[in-house]
Amino acid sequence: MIRMRGRESAVLSLVDGGRAALLASGAALTLMAAPAAAQTAREANELEAITVTAQKRAENLQDVPLSIAVVQGETLENLKLNEATDISKLAPSVTFINSAGPRNFGFFVRGIGTSTFAAETIEGSTGYVLDGVVLGQAGSALADLPDIQRLEVLRGPQGTLFGKNASAGVINIVTRRPSEELDVRASASWAWPDDERKISGYISGPITDTLRFSLSGRRNKRDGIIDNVRDGRKFNDRNDGGVRGKLEWEPSDALRATFTTDYYKRQADCCLWTFAVVGGAPGAPETLGAAAGIVAGPDNFKQNLDGDVFANGKSYGASLQVDYELGGGFTLTSISAYRRWFTRDGLDSDSSPLNLLNVNYADLKQNQVSQELRIASPTGGFIDYVAGLYYFRTGVHSASTQIFATVPLPFFARVAAIDAETRNMAAFGQANFNLSDDLRLIAGARLLNERVEADKSRFDPRLNLRDSASASKDKDALVWRLGAQYDLNQDVMAFATVTRGFKGGGYDTNIGVSTLRDVRPEKPTAYEIGLRTTWPDLRLVMNLTAFYEKVKDYQSAGRDPVTATYPISNGEAKSRGFEFDIQARPFRDVDFTLIAGGAYVDAEWGDFPNAPCFGGQTVAEGCIGGVQQDLTGARLPFSPMWQGNIAGHYETDVADTWRLTLDGNVSYRSDTLIAFPNNPRTEQKGYAIVDAAIGVGPQDRRWKASLFAKNLFDQDYRAAMFSTPFGHARSLSQFQVYESQRVVGVALDLDF
Repeated sequence: MIRMRGRESAVLSLVDGGRAALLASGAALTLMAAPAAAQTAREANELEAITVTAQKRAENLQDVPLSIAVVQGETLENLKLNEATDISKLAPSVTFINSAGPRNFGFFVRGIGTSTFAAETIEGSTGYVLDGVVLGQAGSALADLPDIQRLEVLRGPQGTLFGKNASAGVINIVTRRPSEELDVRASASWAWPDDERKISGYISGPITDTLRFSLSGRRNKRDGIIDNVRDGRKFNDRNDGGVRGKLEWEPSDALRATFTTDYYKRQADCCLWTFAVVGGAPGAPETLGAAAGIVAGPDNFKQNLDGDVFANGKSYGASLQVDYELGGGFTLTSISAYRRWFTRDGLDSDSSPLNLLNVNYADLKQNQVSQELRIASPTGGFIDYVAGLYYFRTGVHSASTQIFATVPLPFFARVAAIDAETRNMAAFGQANFNLSDDLRLIAGARLLNERVEADKSRFDPRLNLRDSASASKDKDALVWRLGAQYDLNQDVMAFATVTRGFKGGGYDTNIGVSTLRDVRPEKPTAYEIGLRTTWPDLRLVMNLTAFYEKVKDYQSAGRDPVTATYPISNGEAKSRGFEFDIQARPFRDVDFTLIAGGAYVDAEWGDFPNAPCFGGQTVAEGCIGGVQQDLTGARLPFSPMWQGNIAGHYETDVADTWRLTLDGNVSYRSDTLIAFPNNPRTEQKGYAIVDAAIGVGPQDRRWKASLFAKNLFDQDYRAAMFSTPFGHARSLSQFQVYESQRVVGVALDLDF
């Protein structure tokens, strides 16, 4: 049986080797790979335990009273899903906005998330944690996923232990530790239709008896997917790469120190939209586009620009984690980190060869320092706990230029500079009170103080005008978690929790207005009940969580078609539903793993009577005074009601010396709105995406050649929609993504 708390005699447990995937096409199944090294050490009918660090200590997934989706690094590698945006394919209830450049990037969990250009002080609602370090800017997570050991998606507020910007959930990335023996890997792939080329390498091993290292590097390039009919340029390409290095020093069983550093750079002609709908009498961009042969619609991958399009960025940082066993089972952990992120993005935003808004550029520089110090007690007694102190400071500077060439009004030619600083300090702790071998009570709290300062200055070079604004605020908050956990028997654990979260407020730094409008802190309250079950005779694990969340002062942003700005609104949001995860090895003598996950999420606006109208919204459609609509009780955008994936792995010997692998993943999302404010004409119909791979190599797994396909059945979909700049009021533009077309490629993986 899978080991629950205090049970060491496990014969079955969860898969550590692969978060798997199942390809269903007609009656056929193709399957997702588990790690090759683990396969050589296990019988075909064995399930291995998944260890997670969702509660700041290593635990068996089945012991953790949280809703967690786990994706293993081998899963991403085998299906060539190595970008942060691929997470949504493998973790139900996660969606993302990847549009208009990295400053507007954001993850949504259970329908809750924040995506805004006012990134100087407003964070995403989903925390992104890399090897224990919180990334202070959501856009800095828009990178590839190299040398990943596992990826944990913690659904629901996680502020008690993770603290920063975790009101919707946390994406916790754990990279590989340096190995005790020499490990050399390399991979190269090419894919059609956009000449996608990827190459990566990884080497790890010992330097001395107490010092180990790892070093990885990668390079990714592909052509653009948007054709510019005016001059033949191609936009929305990929051109990036990076390195990561680790040194791990372990002079004794009691002490381990890990130094990590990484660097990532991106230079791309990105990120551009296309016409989706012409809502009435076309504006100048739409008229010129039609004359150039552009037909608006979901399959439109053409634009007609004369200006620049670019999104360049880099990020780098270093961290030092020290783990020291104090004796008596206590462990002291310190994580010190420094990071920087730069992005320079801009584009010709008028969708035409006219100079209506050719100049729309921004430079953003962010730096952050963080320090976490925590202690973990031993387990097995009446009480066990994790407690600590946390410090985080980030400084952001942005410089933006927008020139509306044909609008002679004040500050429609503007150069703006914004400086902001956020400082967060906290004391936190969470404890289990073990009332018996089977019953535990959970109590946790985080007391924090957050200070935000912002300064904005604007200059109109055309009319020689200036204005400025400054603001600051200081906020104390208490985040907490209460619950109970009970082992019904050695195979079934039940839990119930209530959690209060917090995401700091800030200021709407939009350069289209002179003020710094206050944005209140986001305060979610979540209720969860769940079951963690094991079925040894069936070689099956099945977990189920039901939830209800209510978010007060929910921070959301959308384009105002009147002012051409992206104001941030404080509304109220509600989300309810359930999530399930299933893992099985149904055939005792066949190397076949099946994994399925799904989520039903009924997410809606709560009390939100003053939401902005969508472009061209009429009085009959609910627009009041031409400026606001009542969204109370309406669906939340970017939140499909049904999401799921089914996955698996199959591997078998062929002839005497060869090994065949079949890998795949099917992910499904039901209808959803892909714009804010709510516009019923931006509904994205439900769709399923199929990814698959077939590989062959020798039985010693020294190499593998594979043929892979992403979006095998060429399912078209869009990431987001919004009112077309300078178009008809009811016209809509769309962000097409690379993955919304069939991609077929070949790969070679080496393992020495």
